[in-house]
Amino acid sequence: MGGSEGENCRSVFSTTSDCRKMAAQTKKQTRISPFDASSATEPTGGHSLRIPDEEVHFSGQLDPGQVELIKRLYHFYKSIIQNINAGLLALDFHGQIIFANRRAGSLLGIAPRELLQRKFQDFLTNKERNSQLAGWLRVPGKRIDNIEVHLRRADGKDIIAGLSISPLEDTRNHFSGVVLLIHDLTETYRLRHQVERMERLALLGELAAGIAHEIRNPMAGIKASAQILLESLPEDDYRRQLLTRIIREVDKSNGLLTEFFTFARPTRPKANFHNIELIIDSVYLLLAPRLRNRKIQFVEEFEEDLPQVYVDEHQIEQVILNLFLNAMDAMVEGGKLTVRTRKRELSLVEQKQAGVKLSGEKLGYVLVEVQDTGPGIPAHLIDKIFNPFFTTKPEGVGLGLSICTRLVEENRGKLDVVSKPGEGTTFIVALPTFSRAIPRGKP
Repeated sequence: MGGSEGENCRSVFSTTSDCRKMAAQTKKQTRISPFDASSATEPTGGHSLRIPDEEVHFSGQLDPGQVELIKRLYHFYKSIIQNINAGLLALDFHGQIIFANRRAGSLLGIAPRELLQRKFQDFLTNKERNSQLAGWLRVPGKRIDNIEVHLRRADGKDIIAGLSISPLEDTRNHFSGVVLLIHDLTETYRLRHQVERMERLALLGELAAGIAHEIRNPMAGIKASAQILLESLPEDDYRRQLLTRIIREVDKSNGLLTEFFTFARPTRPKANFHNIELIIDSVYLLLAPRLRNRKIQFVEEFEEDLPQVYVDEHQIEQVILNLFLNAMDAMVEGGKLTVRTRKRELSLVEQKQAGVKLSGEKLGYVLVEVQDTGPGIPAHLIDKIFNPFFTTKPEGVGLGLSICTRLVEENRGKLDVVSKPGEGTTFIVALPTFSRAIPRGKP
């Protein structure tokens, strides 16, 4: 240890001189492996420090004071390594993991001890990054800050992580591998996508409103003129068919313009407390005949004693209706439509991200999950389905989910989706409660 390290020891040892003296003697007399700090035991006796799979040997006698200094130094560094809010891995030249702290195990979904039997490349999903890492492992002194990588946890879940790489040196200051610092960026990416989506919705909403206003007036003139001509023609005149078609197309265009207005400037919610189960049941009763005709089984899984949601009943009913229709369209050969409800609470940090300020420590939400057994949404389309005018339906406009997103956000909620090809799709609507739980079945 140099002078600066002596200064850093003052908070752990009584004097700087003690630290420097102890460091010098320890470096000369001991052989310590740093790669089992996650489960190392305390030093015992005056001659040895036992760490699983590694024995620290002393070439000379240490007095009790020196042993105490080693114990305090060991626990000081162990506490830092195990409690930092980032995954810490040490790799050898081949990418073999030779040390992992608790946070690394949590991020990768596997116990730290089991990580010691794996290579870090096993968790990388990008082959190009895999090749880059293999090169970095053999470049002495290589330092890389905050590169983004996609990792696959032991449970199969994919996460986005920020990776920083530093060289690892042995006791003789020789290059022996790399140290990885891992931060989970999955939530950061999700929030970033939400912000970008909201900005696109706002921009396109204003554009849609302007276009719709300019088009609606001349369309009204076209329809009125066609109706006058239609009334002036005899019943057997073939031109009546053309005029009827003009009127029908104008009505269709007006319907589309109405959707534009709803998307661009949704009506301010008239919020009140409502039982979400009753809203869902009203939508089901409306669609029950169509569900039977399409051989779609309807399943409700409602959690007991749900709190009421504080929303505009008609707007949320429109959202649920749209999600049901999308699920039905996805199951062209029949299937199962499942609706689940459950409670959830957001922390203060999540409240700020949701743009809600409350005096309490928790914000209550009811989650409504609409799940189908259709073909699922391809991964390359999952981020596009909420964009205005994006659709995979032959006759779709592409505003349904965009309008749903606006309506849910106007009611201080969130709309998200989870889907895998071949496994169906689940839309998740989070609605605020601001109230205590009520007995099930009461409005």
